[in-house]
Amino acid sequence: MKNILFIQPYASQVGGVDTVLLQLIQGIDKTRYRSFVMLSAPTAYVEKYEALGATVLFGPLAVFGKPTDAGYYIRNLYVLLKSLRVIRQFALKYQIDLIHTHKMECIGANIIGKWLGIPTIQTVHELARKPLLAYKLVAGLNHIFNDKVIVLCDRSKIMFRWFNKESTKIVKIYNGILQAQPSLELSNQSDPPSLSLREQLGLSTEDLIAITIARLSPMKGLEYLIEAAAKLKSTHPQVKFVIVGDVAFEHEKPYKDKLIQLIKVLDLEQSVFMLGLRRDVPQLLRMSDVLVLPSVYDIFPTVILEAMSMSLPVVATDVGGVPEMVRGNTGILVSPSNSEALKEALVRLFTMDYTLMGYEANKLYLREFTQEQYVHKTAALYEAVLLKG
Repeated sequence: MKNILFIQPYASQVGGVDTVLLQLIQGIDKTRYRSFVMLSAPTAYVEKYEALGATVLFGPLAVFGKPTDAGYYIRNLYVLLKSLRVIRQFALKYQIDLIHTHKMECIGANIIGKWLGIPTIQTVHELARKPLLAYKLVAGLNHIFNDKVIVLCDRSKIMFRWFNKESTKIVKIYNGILQAQPSLELSNQSDPPSLSLREQLGLSTEDLIAITIARLSPMKGLEYLIEAAAKLKSTHPQVKFVIVGDVAFEHEKPYKDKLIQLIKVLDLEQSVFMLGLRRDVPQLLRMSDVLVLPSVYDIFPTVILEAMSMSLPVVATDVGGVPEMVRGNTGILVSPSNSEALKEALVRLFTMDYTLMGYEANKLYLREFTQEQYVHKTAALYEAVLLKG
């Protein structure tokens, strides 16, 4: 039995990292691996980790990402010193055999791994932004303090290239999910009874539902979706937009308010519906016609895999790893921050055999993005670093 310490530095109530980590812990061989998850603070995901048999630990975790204020790095250096002590205690107490850190800016557990001779892996959930040099410096730390670094898509590899040479430690592994797992969804207590989505919203059978499932964050570009809805209202009134999700952090609340106000200003209350957090996401996908994801920044959005697993076509922006997910006759890619392009893509999609596109998306999901494939490739990497260690 090998003990794995997973590190998730962000205490979010809505998070893609937690979703894929739950998929990994659920799928790995319980007779071979025992899971420990370290979080910076309690979240709604704790009981989900524990339900899968993981031991959840809490302690300070230092992140060195984009600074939010002048004291950002000094403050996180202090947190790093505290976290090194706590992580070392956990590693010794629970006899950790391997450390797997999520998020490239999280530094500390990998240092302890090097100190104690424990193999370390880091999964990069980021893309390079400006200044690129800053990302390359953090990537350099990932390279130094880890035995292997997992990237989710080709566009992340640029951070791991220095002087025309690419890190020999990077491995690309696509995230994967189980088809329709309501138990892994966060929920609120106000979900309506099991009416169809059209009944819930008072829509007709002739209406077409374009669903978006996303955190209410500027990086998701939801204002462009709402603007596209306004452009479609007069010419294609049968296209209705459903937004599922909520803010993950306090600082995102003004953005949510902005979206609500934009819907009112554009007189879209009967065209765009914000449903908040829902526990019935697979059911909502089944009752929709297309997934739309208008992100201006994204890495490898799990919701696209969820839609593909439910045989939905996808209209999404050409960011991050999305082109590696939406390809062939599975959907349509558009440029980010472009409401006109979103509108045109939806008009085009609904003139095509979009049901067939959904079937093609499902075939691609089964071929490359299942939980089984994700877990198998990750576990194979674990075995390789454990054998080498």
